[in-house]
Parts: sequence; C-alpha cells; structure tokens
Amino acid sequence: MPLIKSALSPKAVSGLSSDKHPPWDLYTVFVCLLSGYIFVPLLLSNVLLLIDPFMGSVRQMVLEQGVTLLTWVIIFAGLHWRYGQLPQYLGLSLTRPRQYYQWETILLILLSSGLTLALSLLWMAVELWWPTLNLGTDPYERFSRSQIWAMSFFAVFTAPLLEELIFRGLVQSTLHQRWGRLGSVFYSSLIFMLFHGNYLNNVKALTHVIVIGLCFAIWRERSQSLIPGIVAHWFNNFLATILMLSTPH
Repeated sequence: MPLIKSALSPKAVSGLSSDKHPPWDLYTVFVCLLSGYIFVPLLLSNVLLLIDPFMGSVRQMVLEQGVTLLTWVIIFAGLHWRYGQLPQYLGLSLTRPRQYYQWETILLILLSSGLTLALSLLWMAVELWWPTLNLGTDPYERFSRSQIWAMSFFAVFTAPLLEELIFRGLVQSTLHQRWGRLGSVFYSSLIFMLFHGNYLNNVKALTHVIVIGLCFAIWRERSQSLIPGIVAHWFNNFLATILMLSTPH
C-alpha cells in the first residue's frame, strides 16, 4: 500500500490533475461492459453460427474477436457522439512534452517486464520446491495450434489498445470520480481480472493478470495518460505470445 501511495503521490502527478473527468456515470460503464463483452458479441455470434452451424473453431474465434472489436468501436463512437472530447476523457490527449511520455513508457515497460520475469521465476521455484502442488489447469491446454495462432494475432494487434481504452480509460477514469486514486486502481484492476475469466482456474496466470493490471492502473493515475500503458501492454503481450508460440503444443 505505501508503494502505491508513493507512485500516486501528488509529486508524481504534479501538473497533471487538469485531466477532464468523464460526464458519464458507473451505470453507463456497466452497460458498455455487458454490451461490449457479453450481449452483442454473444448474440451476433450465435446468429452467425445458426447461418453456418459447421463453422470451425478457428473461424469461430476470429468471428467472436472481430465482433467484439466492432462492438467496442461502435460503443466508443457512440460515447464520442454523445459527449464529445473522448480522447481527453480517456487519457489519450497529449498534455505534456513528448519526452515525458517516452520516459514514462520506458519506466512502465521495465517495471511490468521485471515483475513478469520475477513472477515467472517465483513460480518456477515453487514448482521445483513443491512438485505435487496443483496450480490449476493451463488456460490454453485445449487450444489447437491454429487457435493459438489466431488468438495470438488479436493478443498482439488489438488487445493492448482495446483493453487499455476499456479498463484504464473508460472504467478507471469513471471510478476515479467516486473512489479517488487508490479506489480506482483497486477496482479497475479487479474488473480487469474478472474479465479475464479463462485465467481464474490457473494460479500462475491469475497472479500475472493481477500484478500487470495493478501496474498499468497505477501508471494510468501516475501519468494521467493511456499512452505508456498501451505501449507497455503491447510489449508484454508480444513477449508472452513469442514464449507461448515457442513452446510445443
């Protein structure tokens, strides 16, 4: 907790408190999350499956990801049409010199990558020390090689931008108004974890999601910008994808 308070100290965000607060409320965010991740993709996917009931698993995955992406594009377009100034509300506007964002991005990449490496080494040590410990099932053990390739494409090219816009942009900026810095970091990280439901049955994967979610949320408050988080998220997903594709499956 002292570490989080230090990272979010007034000194750390000096001159950045002018970031505009979004005019929508938590109910709007709740509806957007349900629509973007559950209702619309599920409805459209089922309709298309009825049209083509023999659709392969890879094509179905690509379809679901594509529908989800399109749904969120429509949601953000609707928010911008209704309220305007969406980049300012989400943290995409540049209010400081370019060097500031470059430095914050480098720091976040080093921090998130270091934490990921430390967690990986920790779990390796735990498994060596306690080989009978059940840490849960691999989230992707039932995936075919083709499914992993398809998932990797979205994990690298769309997930970093989309997830930062949703969880650290839309969700966290709204939570900040009600619960302040610490509350917005905690609750946005919790929501981020819950929406990665396929990791909930694996302790190793879940700890990585929790730590990375907290790390990116803290940096969102620290820098008042999504830019460092988007770049660092892309870097982490790219490395994770390389490691996953390099292991036999």
